[in-house]
Amino acid sequence: MVLDGALDQIEAPPVSGITDDSDSDGVANEVPVSLIDHLEFYLLNYFKPGLYQQTNTTRKGKRLFRQIRCTGCHIPDLVIDHDRRVADVETVYDRQGVFNDLFATATPLFTEQEDGSGHPSLKRPSGQAFVVKNIYADFKRHDLGPAFHERNFDGTITKEFVTEPLWGVGSTPSYGHDGRSINLREVIRRHGGEARQSKQRFFKLSTNDQHAILEFLNALVLFPPPDTSSNLNPGDANTPGYPQNGHGSIDLSVLFNDPSDLE
Repeated sequence: MVLDGALDQIEAPPVSGITDDSDSDGVANEVPVSLIDHLEFYLLNYFKPGLYQQTNTTRKGKRLFRQIRCTGCHIPDLVIDHDRRVADVETVYDRQGVFNDLFATATPLFTEQEDGSGHPSLKRPSGQAFVVKNIYADFKRHDLGPAFHERNFDGTITKEFVTEPLWGVGSTPSYGHDGRSINLREVIRRHGGEARQSKQRFFKLSTNDQHAILEFLNALVLFPPPDTSSNLNPGDANTPGYPQNGHGSIDLSVLFNDPSDLE
């Protein structure tokens, strides 16, 4: 596509240079507030990954993962002081589940408030503190050595990257921030720099202990909300075509003012 400035008009980007001040507030090179709002909404409201079946092996792996100090960067839990979500969904292993043996429990996190406008009630987030479990990240940048470094188009080298959250790592190959590692063992092998000692501790473990850590990581899974039974839609085995139909889902439409209007 070739644009002709005399014929074509397109909306300018928020900023086109590091000195631009698109909203004239005295601060240059800003990301638009609207983009931050959309990003925050997605991060706050998308479904948290689930926790698959916990066994003696996965519990042992979790202990070892802490002992070799991987949790120095992959911090297990995150405390949110003011939770702005309107619902929480916790998904865990359940042998009675139809698809993937998972069951989700949704809990409302809002209070309804009538404002006298004649419109549906306002849903005010409770705004309480909340612990995000099994996220395994410190949201800081670290240098993990040459195996993770990337060369930029201008020839410079980027050496530091934000810690990858491990929630969902059990079902998200390939691995690493660049997806270049084919499995969990190989991405651990790549670790160097600030993580070199933890990597060395991992490979000094017995084969069984290494296996336990990998089993633990593989229990941190993603799941398909439309195919995961929940307390909102647990499913019905009497549905024609079960389990292809009627197997349940995480149906948050019950939280809408008009549940029949999915928009």
